[in-house]
Amino acid sequence: MFFEALILGMIIGYARRGRISRLAYVHFNAQPLIYVSAVLYLGIIVMNLGLYDYSSFLYAGFLLISFILTLLFLIANISMKFMFVPLIGLFLNLLVFLVNGFKFPLDAAAAAKIYGTEIYELLNNGKIIFFTSAENASLSFLGNIITVGNLFIVSIGDIIAAMGIALVIQAIISDKFIQSRNRITFSKNIFK
Repeated sequence: MFFEALILGMIIGYARRGRISRLAYVHFNAQPLIYVSAVLYLGIIVMNLGLYDYSSFLYAGFLLISFILTLLFLIANISMKFMFVPLIGLFLNLLVFLVNGFKFPLDAAAAAKIYGTEIYELLNNGKIIFFTSAENASLSFLGNIITVGNLFIVSIGDIIAAMGIALVIQAIISDKFIQSRNRITFSKNIFK
């Protein structure tokens, strides 16, 4: 969903007569935070693929640290146009994750529709380690309850964060004050 938001932001920025090359000139504060967060998130993906025998503490720790580092990165760059929007989305996801004991609320009916009846039964019996049934969760309206076609289930925080990413990217691409590599100017008096 976030990759699609990135592409959408580029398309909107380009339609607004922007240049994609302007992305190369943006300076983000605290860049190492987002890189470490991405590495931790890749670790989570490896754990989900079953390539590593993990404990629930390790998984929850990686996810929590990844959330916090991304949150700190967004706060460090809050002065950028529209950066507060993905910050709100991430904060909502972090809030629902913490309130429910390091588990995300997942709508059982939506899970059955997308992933099949076996997931529905496992979720209702509490056999899925990192998800809890949205019917029994605190702040369940912030959990993964919105289906996107027959592809995946998202939360309100995911939607807000994705919209924020699209807004930030299109604002950068369409910002006419960001330098362009194609333009090199010289002072009139430099060759006198």
